[in-house]
Amino acid sequence: MAKKEKKSVTKPMWRSITIGCVFFIFLLCICMGVTSWLNYRQSLYQRYEAYITDILKYVDRHIDDDDLAECVKTLERSEKFDELEKFMDGIKEDFDIHYLYILTPVHKNGASRIMSIISAESYYDRYIDTEGNLYLGWISEDEYDEATVDKLFTYMYKKDIVFYEESTDWGRDYTGSLTLFDSKDNPYALLCVDVDITQIVHLIRKRTFELFGLIVSLGLIFTFLFLLWMHRSVTKPISRLEECVTKFAAKSHGKRNIQELQFEPPTMNTNNEVSRLADAVNQMTIDMRDYVEGIILAERNAEMMKQHATEMSELANQDSLTGIRNKNAYDRTVRKMQYELEMGHLIHFGIAMIDLNNLKKINDNFGHEEGNYAIKKLCEIVCNTFVHSPVFRIGGDEFVVILKGSDYAIVYSLIANFKHELFMLEKNENLKQWEKVSAAIGYAEYESIKDASVTDVFKRADQKMYEDKKEMKAKMGEEVR
Repeated sequence: MAKKEKKSVTKPMWRSITIGCVFFIFLLCICMGVTSWLNYRQSLYQRYEAYITDILKYVDRHIDDDDLAECVKTLERSEKFDELEKFMDGIKEDFDIHYLYILTPVHKNGASRIMSIISAESYYDRYIDTEGNLYLGWISEDEYDEATVDKLFTYMYKKDIVFYEESTDWGRDYTGSLTLFDSKDNPYALLCVDVDITQIVHLIRKRTFELFGLIVSLGLIFTFLFLLWMHRSVTKPISRLEECVTKFAAKSHGKRNIQELQFEPPTMNTNNEVSRLADAVNQMTIDMRDYVEGIILAERNAEMMKQHATEMSELANQDSLTGIRNKNAYDRTVRKMQYELEMGHLIHFGIAMIDLNNLKKINDNFGHEEGNYAIKKLCEIVCNTFVHSPVFRIGGDEFVVILKGSDYAIVYSLIANFKHELFMLEKNENLKQWEKVSAAIGYAEYESIKDASVTDVFKRADQKMYEDKKEMKAKMGEEVR
């Protein structure tokens, strides 16, 4: 028999590992860069939207709409107009904003233009360097293109705050626009806040490229050290083991006597898995099948037990109808919050109590399936409204929301959105009776003077919910239930 030629390795391990490391570094750069950019950008815009919203609502509360609407109509300043202008100047001085102004889009000589009403200025620009200040009735010429003005015309009929980016000669701004309505609900102007995001965007880009550079540098160092270690501890010992296995295969080919199948493992000083592998090959013909079968069986049993334990834990804390957390999960959360409260780690939080109206009537008149639909629909509305807060179903028709952080800061706006959502369902004539979900809501914030425990806050929220339900039922001429 002719001696077989030793086949050369067409895909050496070191080359595959090198390619894999380079690809991993490249993929990591892309993923980390995109993720960092998106996270920074999302955090930026969420923060500025909340910041702009607070400023717009704060200024809006100080506006006498009828008086300001009359000033816009007559182009004559009033006493309240002067007070509002000073107030807006103070806001611009005190808050980190680029511009704060009130304007209205107009049609002049067949073209779309912008008319200035109030433009907040710093003390220096208002009283010292007044050149370039905008006054009541100032009409733009070519400062705004018609596409921008037409866009502002559409914003005049928006009830909610509109956010958009603007790139101008003065920089890059993120703008929030709130439509102002007079007492007859006629839109007459736009209250706008501009926040300069030029430097922030540049900073995000800089940090992203710095992250790229750091990942590439560390990746190259890691690849070099890893390849060096692989050569000494893995690839070279494996090559020696391969030679011994090849000799064993050639020697044992065609042999019938098991006693002749003696494997001679190479001498290794690595004291790692490769040396263990050499020992394991020596015993492979005797017990490998049973060993592998035992390992597989043990892994399957362990995985099944782990999965079963996970499922049991989820079932213990999950409401079977809605899929949200149940009364047991709520009680555990309250105990944890009570501990944090006693330790002084929890100061700002609130509890909202929500109760579905007319569940018994729906069950009696339409059936329990429709009642379950109403419960799940209310749960969906609650979860979509209080996105960043845990929601619990603690009774048949009772839900609790624990508010902290961002939801806590704008809770009354969220409650208004919640009631508006229910109002829209009630007015939708295409919905069936049980689909027009109605609910009462009560909210209470923790006050150290009033509340000795988390339960005290819950009780006050429950009482306010009951009062809301009583008021709703009174309007409908029904008894509170």
